[in-house]
Amino acid sequence: MASAAGGALLAMSASALADAPSVVTSIKPVHSIAAAVMKGVGEPVILIDGAASPHGFALKPAQASQLQNADVVFWIGPDLSASLEKPISSLAASADIVELINAPGVSHLGIREGANFDAHDHDHGHGDHAEAEHGHDDHEEHADHDDHGHDDDKHAEAEHGHDDHDHEKHADHDDHGHDDDKHAEAELGHDDHDHDHDHDHEKHAEADHDHEGERDAHIWLNPDNGIAIAAQMAATLSKVDPDNAATYQKNAQAFSEQIEALEHDLEHDLEPAAGKAFIVFHDAYHHFEHHFDVEASGSITLSPEALTSAERVDQIRHQIKDLGVTCVFQEPQFDAKLVDVVIEGSDARVGTLDPLGTELQNGPDLYPNLLKGLAASLSSCLGGES
Repeated sequence: MASAAGGALLAMSASALADAPSVVTSIKPVHSIAAAVMKGVGEPVILIDGAASPHGFALKPAQASQLQNADVVFWIGPDLSASLEKPISSLAASADIVELINAPGVSHLGIREGANFDAHDHDHGHGDHAEAEHGHDDHEEHADHDDHGHDDDKHAEAEHGHDDHDHEKHADHDDHGHDDDKHAEAELGHDDHDHDHDHDHEKHAEADHDHEGERDAHIWLNPDNGIAIAAQMAATLSKVDPDNAATYQKNAQAFSEQIEALEHDLEHDLEPAAGKAFIVFHDAYHHFEHHFDVEASGSITLSPEALTSAERVDQIRHQIKDLGVTCVFQEPQFDAKLVDVVIEGSDARVGTLDPLGTELQNGPDLYPNLLKGLAASLSSCLGGES
């Protein structure tokens, strides 16, 4: 009798999975939140897994098939991975496509400019955050934008041909340090021609585009945004799969409670990092820094995939010395040689930050573990541990 009951339960579970909507997600943190919301109903698919970067990702044939069969697609939007915009819109045309950067309740920060994140950038970010906290953010504009402004976004992406990380204004600097420039260039294997080409490219990007009105797309690193993303997922899935709506809503509520409790723990864990100057590899962590009031002083590179000019390396070197930078953070999916170059001759330590949870196991636990890992890395390096 027990065996028959067990068999019936397995059959019911298999039936539930078979009836679950086909959900495709973009990056590991988005997949994790979707897995938490879908727990007990089904499992989402992930496109950008492992050490793959969302900037300039190339879709594989099997993933094209997954998009064609999708009922729902959850992704941050073209602000983060412009290369996915065309495949998603064409292959998943019959699916519910949700750009999570426009989800209700998500707070936004502007793009920080230059190698140095000065007080203007910080004040601007706090203003955005304050507006979001008081319910005066631009969500209503984003909601309308979903329906009416998307074509404009596509046109803008086509005009510029690159994502948010491929353009950034230079901070002004003086003429000293050219010997350091040459040394950095030699260390990085870039000759004068490479440097000139890279510098011309950055100047061209600066001339063609500025960051006014643009949003930092790494929204998931603010835990409050993670909660808002889960709520949007639950709402979408409840509409697509009303039979399991109660489960989605229950799971989203449980996720919210889990992350709210985690926030309090992370505030305590980050106390050793308070007031310490640090440099990040690329500007991916502003939402996390801003939420927990541990702001970075600058970033080494414009984009993790782009060559970094010797001029920018020199700016960061001077900043490390001038600000007494405690720690410079590398990322596991990129070569650490550039970090070694910028800290040469300084007392700065090297730490590791990972905005995607590259080395974490996929599933509902990845997202909270990602936040824990960022806090642990910051507090360890900035607090004095090697």
